[in-house]
Amino acid sequence: MEELTHSSIYKNADDVKISDTVIAALSEITKSNSILSIYSMNARAVYFFPVISDVYKLSIQIYPLTPEIVAKIMTKISEFAAKVIYSTGLCLVENRCFWEGFLQEKDLTKEIEDINDILQSIAEVKDVTIIKVLNH
Repeated sequence: MEELTHSSIYKNADDVKISDTVIAALSEITKSNSILSIYSMNARAVYFFPVISDVYKLSIQIYPLTPEIVAKIMTKISEFAAKVIYSTGLCLVENRCFWEGFLQEKDLTKEIEDINDILQSIAEVKDVTIIKVLNH
């Protein structure tokens, strides 16, 4: 029978290892064998995504964080990116809310400098940081 998931239990953090089976499966679906890892602090989960180009992390400080504001952000992002690899949002305190997303360079239709300006045009956006995710 085919598997939908892969799981393991480790006794301590030093023993944590991504199995060769999982790495092989991720590598099969990407031409470059590059794998983006994301640790989500609010979900306390690690995610892995195959990628074939450089990746940028968008961090947007917004207030308030509502479904309508997130919809505005996604509408603006669709103006310059064909796809978002992963996104999350969280309010750390009442007036400090963040939306973060990851985009592959191959999916971008505008320059990074232009993306900052596009996102800053949303009234609820307080700050935008765009960084290239480093290769290890």
